[in-house]
Amino acid sequence: MKKRIAISAITFAALFASSNNAFADLQSDYQIALQQYKTALANWNATNKADQDNYKQAIKAWNEAKKNAELARKEIADKFKADAEAIKARTVLAVANAINAKDKKAANAAGKIEMDAAILARNTALAGIADIQVKPTKPVASPMPTAPVKPTPTAKPKTKTKAK
Repeated sequence: MKKRIAISAITFAALFASSNNAFADLQSDYQIALQQYKTALANWNATNKADQDNYKQAIKAWNEAKKNAELARKEIADKFKADAEAIKARTVLAVANAINAKDKKAANAAGKIEMDAAILARNTALAGIADIQVKPTKPVASPMPTAPVKPTPTAKPKTKTKAK
């Protein structure tokens, strides 16, 4: 009888000790996984923040380049417009001061040559402006790391006793 009680006690101790150790192992595995998750989450946040900061800088540089190119185009257009008006005024004055048809024709030809030179200068200046690059695309956030699942302790079977 004593042997039977001793064997039963050892068996119960082994059963409960192993389940507690298993839960302890699961809990420590969970703690390790939770630590790894927190590290991965911090890295994820840092990466996404860096991507957003890089995007903001790229957009800022792109907007600045676009603004500078538009300003340069406007200056070239204004200069060409002023030059063209001056050429037209000189041509009209030269034609008005011309005595005969031959002089008028020569004045118009000189005006046309001067206008062609102004157009060539404008086109050369416009070609010298750097092309605006493609607008930077907004970064897509990488998927967030998944949190580890917290282990649940194994349910102990309840024993029902009948009251007599």
